[in-house]
Amino acid sequence: MKPGRSGGWWAGRWMAKLWLALPLAALPCAHANEPPAADEVQQGDSVLHITQAELLSISGSGYSAPPRRADDAGLPSVGWKTVALPHTASRELVPTSTGGERTVTDWYRIDLAQLAPSVRQRFLYLPRWKTLGHIAVYGDGMLLYQSHGSPVHNAYNHPLLLPLNAAAHALSPASVLIRVDRLRSSGSGFSTVWVGDKDSLIWRYQARELLQVQLPFMGSAAFLAVGAFALAVWLGKRRESLYLLFFAISTMAFLRTLHYYVNGENLPISDEWFEWITVASLLWLIILIHLFLQRLHQQPSAWLTRSSVALAAASSIATLPHASFASLYLLTPLLNLMVLPVAVLIFAVNMRKALRAKLPEGRLVAGWAVLAVAFTSYDGLLQNNLVSPESVYTSPYAIIGLFFIFSYIMFQLYTGAFAEVARLNKGLAQRLQAREAELEQSYQRMRVIENEHMLGAERRRLMQDMHDGLGSSLISAIRSVEQGAMNKVEVSGVLKGCMEDLRLAIDSMESVDADLLLLLATLRFRLAPRIESAGLSLRWEVQSVPALPWLDPGSALHILRIMQECVANVLRHTQATSICFSTATDGQGVRVVIEDNGAGFAVDEALRRSGRGLRNQERRASAIGGTVSWESSSAGTRFTLWLPLHRGAMPKTTAVTS
Repeated sequence: MKPGRSGGWWAGRWMAKLWLALPLAALPCAHANEPPAADEVQQGDSVLHITQAELLSISGSGYSAPPRRADDAGLPSVGWKTVALPHTASRELVPTSTGGERTVTDWYRIDLAQLAPSVRQRFLYLPRWKTLGHIAVYGDGMLLYQSHGSPVHNAYNHPLLLPLNAAAHALSPASVLIRVDRLRSSGSGFSTVWVGDKDSLIWRYQARELLQVQLPFMGSAAFLAVGAFALAVWLGKRRESLYLLFFAISTMAFLRTLHYYVNGENLPISDEWFEWITVASLLWLIILIHLFLQRLHQQPSAWLTRSSVALAAASSIATLPHASFASLYLLTPLLNLMVLPVAVLIFAVNMRKALRAKLPEGRLVAGWAVLAVAFTSYDGLLQNNLVSPESVYTSPYAIIGLFFIFSYIMFQLYTGAFAEVARLNKGLAQRLQAREAELEQSYQRMRVIENEHMLGAERRRLMQDMHDGLGSSLISAIRSVEQGAMNKVEVSGVLKGCMEDLRLAIDSMESVDADLLLLLATLRFRLAPRIESAGLSLRWEVQSVPALPWLDPGSALHILRIMQECVANVLRHTQATSICFSTATDGQGVRVVIEDNGAGFAVDEALRRSGRGLRNQERRASAIGGTVSWESSSAGTRFTLWLPLHRGAMPKTTAVTS
């Protein structure tokens, strides 16, 4: 998702103000390039700014440790010359010495005679010094300070603030000697010197330390920290390669700026490898920025990618320690200058494509590229001693600007991704809501259709049952009356049976909530008057049984018909004087038992002869997953209806006993 143009425009204005403000920080340093005043010393109330010194250069064949004492008497009296500070010694690309003299020791003599000796503690403040070697400071011949670490990474970018008379009651020195070792082929640089009390110099030292060391360190460390977060995001979303590229860029930027604020004293690797990392990280930083921009504007340049990667790989291999034909320390300034045309070409191609794609971030990176090239060119001049050594390296601020710009781009992408997710979630919620509404409408239609089907099925069931039961009885009664085969009493009995059939059909439509006992109670209420009018005593031994979840109106009607048929058989055929209803739980089902004390009948013969009533009972029991059985003898008949607790329960085998 591309960030909006308005955000890119405001960010561009903010970054432009930042870049315009950065050179202002170096304005105090620029004054050091002006010609020195006629006076050797500019003295204020409590601070002395020294802009001239005497210089003696002594050739040597190698580095040597600074002596413990060094005074004017121990140095040659001839060869001294007055130089303006800041002072630079240019590199000798063509050696002028034929005696194998590779090094030079420069002695800077600063006369403090104008300052009266005092036991009050005085400090010497040196904003910058630059050399491939070491520096030592002497006060009245006594060694006060010497740099540590390697000759290459010797804390050259750190300002120096040291006491001239640190011991109690010691007088401040009348002269200061500063010893600087350097290679003939590398040159050196030496800034102006400040002498005064701590309160007058500490703010200058702290400001210079902030500009040269702390801000570059904090910027590169913040860049690396945000890059680590981008790596974590990439590990969760492997398809988002921009996050991985951002992490790689932050790592290369951190490695590139290490030499500005570390010294060689505590490095875990050798100077050669550290210098190689410094050079190689710049090359690969440019390549990674190219890949990032290419991924951003989605217009790849295959030829530029292949050629730039090949050039970076070849340069990295050619400058490996112990593999290059010359010292990498001497080649570094030249390599940095040679990288500029490649960087300009890469940025120009990518900026043209970004602007063609109307990518707002392209303007930001374009502005940064222009300033980065200018800053890098300026640092190349500073590294080659072509500008004042009192100036500040500006490349770290280009890295800080890169951090802000790329962090802004990644923030836009990150928030854009969240906005896209929110938009998708909102669309998904809307579609889900619409789908739920459709499902609700479909469900309502299905419920209407289902109710219609249920009503139709119930209507057909009742019609079928009334046709088979009540309708058949009425038709038989009508024919008998028309033929004169039935008297009034018989007609009355038939009509009463029809009324019972009708009432049972109506009772079956009532909700029984899976309660078999409630259904049996309804049956007792309907049949008890008929049983008692027939002269039979009714025993009701019904016990509590489990609920039957499957018991619906259709099943209830089947049970009622079975029970009605059984009672009708007892009343018509058995000449019984008593009838007993009972229930019990039986395995995976329940038993409903009807017993009488009549004469009994031959069940098998009754089933063979006609058995329409008995067959109807079997058919109805089978329809609801149950079974029926008869046990008949001269002492009476026992009818059993077995009903399953659940639809899937195995039915009991029908038993017939005569």
